[in-house]
Amino acid sequence: MVVPERIACWNRRRQVLNTRPCSPNRRLSGYTDRMSAMEPIDAREFPLDHEPIEDWQTIGAAASAGETDDATTTAFADLGTIAGADYGLWEMSAGAMRDVEGEEVFLVVSGTGRIEFDEPVRSDIALAPGTLVRLEDGMKTRWFIDEAPLRKLFIAPHED
Repeated sequence: MVVPERIACWNRRRQVLNTRPCSPNRRLSGYTDRMSAMEPIDAREFPLDHEPIEDWQTIGAAASAGETDDATTTAFADLGTIAGADYGLWEMSAGAMRDVEGEEVFLVVSGTGRIEFDEPVRSDIALAPGTLVRLEDGMKTRWFIDEAPLRKLFIAPHED
């Protein structure tokens, strides 16, 4: 697997292109480039490298002042592809951020919070371990994380 120096952060499927350099997809210690069918990982404890959210993702006082919320961070690990779908881990620290979603299904592994929807308008979703959620491409959301980190295992269509 070739890892480019500049990649779109966490969600390569979103409409908005992230232009800042990101950590390359985290290599799995003891694996080649992907998760092995013979060696399970602990999804709750797998180490992830956090990075600050981007300016456009900031919510609240920092956003109105044109500042970045350095306290809110996210992390991502691409674990593999199976039957045409990518799967991996994503994590967010305590705080708030906005996002434009890609097509995915995810299961909350740890942490609590909620997702609010700007487009399309719909009811908030409470997030807690065991919550299974499906998001559609282009949804505009706001994430609020109380008990952190919030970690999810996601499955999304593979894109070349």
